[in-house]
Amino acid sequence: MTKTTTRIDAVDRQIGAAVRTLRMRRGLTMRACAELCGNSEEWLRLIESGRRPLDRLSTVTTLAVVLGVDDLAVLLGPKLRRLRCTLRDSAHVQHEAVPVLRRLLSTPTYPQDSTRDPYTESERIRRRLSLAWSAWHRSDRPYTALGLVVPDLLRDALALHRASPATGRRLTWQLLSETFQMAQRFLYCVGEPHLAARAADRAMVAAEETDDPALIAVSAWSSTMAALGRAEADEAHAIAHDATGHLHHLLTTSPAAMSTWGALHLFDAIAHARLRRPADAWRSWRIAQQAANALEPDHHHPLTMFGRANVAIYAVAINVETGQAANAIKGASRIDLNTIPSINRRAQHLIDLAHGHLRRNDTDAAITALLTSEQQSGEPIAFNPAAGAVITEIVEGSKRPPRAALDLAARILKTKA
Repeated sequence: MTKTTTRIDAVDRQIGAAVRTLRMRRGLTMRACAELCGNSEEWLRLIESGRRPLDRLSTVTTLAVVLGVDDLAVLLGPKLRRLRCTLRDSAHVQHEAVPVLRRLLSTPTYPQDSTRDPYTESERIRRRLSLAWSAWHRSDRPYTALGLVVPDLLRDALALHRASPATGRRLTWQLLSETFQMAQRFLYCVGEPHLAARAADRAMVAAEETDDPALIAVSAWSSTMAALGRAEADEAHAIAHDATGHLHHLLTTSPAAMSTWGALHLFDAIAHARLRRPADAWRSWRIAQQAANALEPDHHHPLTMFGRANVAIYAVAINVETGQAANAIKGASRIDLNTIPSINRRAQHLIDLAHGHLRRNDTDAAITALLTSEQQSGEPIAFNPAAGAVITEIVEGSKRPPRAALDLAARILKTKA
């Protein structure tokens, strides 16, 4: 009973926030909007605070007309449960691919016969993985791109593994690990930390079956990301620390190992920063910088995006996490976004930058960073909790929020609907 009440309250609070944003974007005072709807100011105040549900179609229709909304999903997306996104108990938007991935991660795959040649099929899956990563980095709608292909890729990799003879499963274990890593990245970015952790665990189990230390280390990187997504910085540090120890003997002979070593230290730096240990954070960051400098200048790992530009981006993130907003902004000014091959990574970096500007009480600069992020890709802003927090702080922190912030919030509402 208590759980149901919490869920309804969370949904109504989100709807109320949408009403407030759209009202202010329309330039209406609370009293004017309420009068146009034929109700009292207190009635509207209760709706905007989430204490009164919008549960009558006639009321919703009237409010939509007053607010200039032609799609009721913009107001009631959480209750309509549209195809692209639905609302979970925690009142966050859920990508349409998530339920399918949840089933694949939860349902056992039984042994089956296959008429296809395992080697040919594994090469086909590997090519699809490569194309999927390319789409993830190059598409301006990376979440849509990956959401369309990850479920089928995971389903096919599981089927191939179960149909392969025991003697040939080292290759399919490798494919499974890489596919689970892709699923983990997608689930992490669309705000599903617990499912992302489950995918990371499956990736690690599969990697361990291959006895490949480099693959195990990359899987550990995915597990570290999943731990950070669950706000478990201590666990993230422990995973990264252990994984780097097992890579040490490969650093002089394997650029891939050096790249993964550096990427793990970047996550370790973020973990330290969140644990309020700035000295340790910068020590890990400097190790990552040395690793990047040891690689080719244009090196970018296809999964981790590790490279010199990414190291610079993490310096911005560490400064934001440790309350050094001025240093974050100064560092960001030296980064050429064109050197970052991943559109998604650029968009995420700009959200971090917006957070730094807001800590400096520079609302205009924060909005500019968010708009630039949106130009790169509108999907990270729609799904990234940090972006939502920045926008909410801007909109709710002022009686007269900037028009650009209200417009951005309205566009995100439509994206989620």
